[in-house]
Order: sequence, then C-alpha cells, then structure tokens
Amino acid sequence: MAKATFNSDPAVEACTWLVDLIKQGHSPANVGQDADYLAFKSGKNAFTWNGIWQINGLKKSPNVQWGVAPLPQIGSQKAAWANSHNFTIVKQRSANADKTAGAKVFINWLSQHSLDWAKGGQVPARKAVRESSEFTALTEVNALAPELEYAAFPPAAPGLGEVILTFYSAFNEAALGKKPPKQALDDGVAKANKQLEDNRKKYGN
Repeated sequence: MAKATFNSDPAVEACTWLVDLIKQGHSPANVGQDADYLAFKSGKNAFTWNGIWQINGLKKSPNVQWGVAPLPQIGSQKAAWANSHNFTIVKQRSANADKTAGAKVFINWLSQHSLDWAKGGQVPARKAVRESSEFTALTEVNALAPELEYAAFPPAAPGLGEVILTFYSAFNEAALGKKPPKQALDDGVAKANKQLEDNRKKYGN
C-alpha cells in the first residue's frame, strides 16, 4: 500500500454527509463511544448502526424490541465495512512439513464446523456453512450474510493497524466538529502517509 487515500473527493463527500446529519439535528453532537448503542438498549434511540458483535448482547436484553437489517445503500453503490478473524500459517525458517499439514487439517476442520462461530455472532467464511439450514435458522446473522458480496476489507499490509487508527482519529475530529471534514481528512492522510513510509522502511516493500 503506497499512499492513504481517505481524503479523496468521494471520502470527503461521505464524511461531509455524515457530519451534516449532526448539523441538521438527526444526531446530537459530541456523542461518546457506544452512546448510540446504550441509548438504543434503553429505548431512547430508534436504531443503532453498529456491528454484528452486538447481536448476542441484545439477545440478553429481553425488554428491547429489535431486529437486524443490512446496511442501506448510501451513494452510488452498496458497501459495508468488514473485518475478520484469520488463521495464518507463518512461514518458518526451518519448515516442518508435518506440522504445516497438521495446521491445515486443523484450520479446515474449524472452517467446516464454523456454525458454532456463527452462533457467536459472526458470518462464516465457508459458503457451504452459510448455505446450510442451520445457518439460515440464525435469523439475525443470516440477515447480514448477503453483505459479503460487497464487503470492503482493509488492505493486507504490515503495520496497517496504526494507519487505520489514524483514519478513525481524523474522522472523529470531523464528526466531533473539531475540524471541517476536508481538513480533518487531509491532516489524517498526511500522518498516515508518514506511517506508511515508516512501515515500508520497517517491514520492506
């Protein structure tokens, strides 16, 4: 990954649209982290735009009437932010073929049995599991599975985690009214590009 682009025109447009929702009174200003979710659970918020990880927490709140729906389309195409848990076989200096084969068998077994993963509030990567009747019966998680078709994952790059945190900080500065959207994203990109350059020196190309 050569450069950060979250200050591109479409990104600024999207950030401005969200900030304008606050300015127009659709959301109170200076909302703290998870305040929207807590307000939803206490019946003070009509909906919460949150993550799949909240499903099981809501199931433990019998007084809350709730349901799950895919993200609405905003802009010219459907999109959903995505992340995942990953199993990785790290390249060893002295490879052991038997251990590598054993790791592959173990990972495959977990994938085949990922219905339990879904019960924990995750969409399984394995298509056969997603198409099973058992998964379909998991109403809430199953409702979000179609988003996989247009899920946007962060690029795989060493040290990217800190760059993503820089994006979050830049976006928060805009959402909290500390900076105009374009300035917040421009400043964030300047910092992110420095981080990416440092990562190239640290990890190589």
